[in-house]
Amino acid sequence: MASEKKAKKTKALKKEKAAGKKARNLKEALEGKLSKKEMDELITSFDSLGNIAVIQVPKGLVKKAKVIGEALLSLNKQFETVCMISGEHKGLFRVQPVKVVAGKRNKKAFYRESGCSFFVELGKAFFSSRLGTERARIASLIKKGEVVGCFFAGVGPFPIVFAKNSGMKKAYAIELNPDAFKSMVENIALNKVQEKVEPILGDVHKVVPKMLLGKCDRIVMPLPKGGESFLEEAMLALKKEGGTIHFYRFVERGLEGKEAVEEVKRAAEKAGINVKFLRKKRVRSFSAKVEQFVLDFFAKQGLGKRLK
Repeated sequence: MASEKKAKKTKALKKEKAAGKKARNLKEALEGKLSKKEMDELITSFDSLGNIAVIQVPKGLVKKAKVIGEALLSLNKQFETVCMISGEHKGLFRVQPVKVVAGKRNKKAFYRESGCSFFVELGKAFFSSRLGTERARIASLIKKGEVVGCFFAGVGPFPIVFAKNSGMKKAYAIELNPDAFKSMVENIALNKVQEKVEPILGDVHKVVPKMLLGKCDRIVMPLPKGGESFLEEAMLALKKEGGTIHFYRFVERGLEGKEAVEEVKRAAEKAGINVKFLRKKRVRSFSAKVEQFVLDFFAKQGLGKRLK
């Protein structure tokens, strides 16, 4: 019975195509262009960065990347270019390489979010549009007059969204990657938030002791991988009265971020600071075995032993 229904659906789709009706999704757009086995492997989700779409293509479908990219362009006239992720995050700056597979040969995306505009050089700086909800969430939590430390600021999405959507007094935006830093300076000017966002080119390990000890009400740590080694600096950058830290971490699926919780506890003990966990939540799926979590916690010297 199920196979009959599937056959009828396939037949109906073919009729729609013959009648010139537009496909409603990527699978429909690729009907007849990919085999059944290839359709089963297809990843239909993608990142939308304004004029550029970024897709993941399984190894078995790499030869069909152009076909997939062209199908996506036909579905959404917003996109001028489709890029394929062509490798893992690598190097000191955790940059993920991409390759143009369809449309204009351009890797500079123009992206809008929360009333802000950004230029992003794909393949030169880390950026995730999927963290847009998180940026808006934190902006809604920032109280008037707060000073925010934005570690691993990239092209500036967190501090710029905060500057335009909260009563924040100032953000210190630290970034080590020169290419990302250059784009962040450009984006700060583009959004006219020079008075609120101070870009700093450098290593968080070195910048915090020199410039930020005891200055911040809130710290944001959106590093894709390895942020745990900067937790002590985040805690020491907070004011004496304490503050909130938003710590992002890729974790093994199904463990509910337990490893990240333990990392925060160890860093707090080492720094002589106690913490109180406020929120622990899955942010997004990264792969079949990995997902991204965020831990919000309050840190302050002398808060009391409430490491839960």
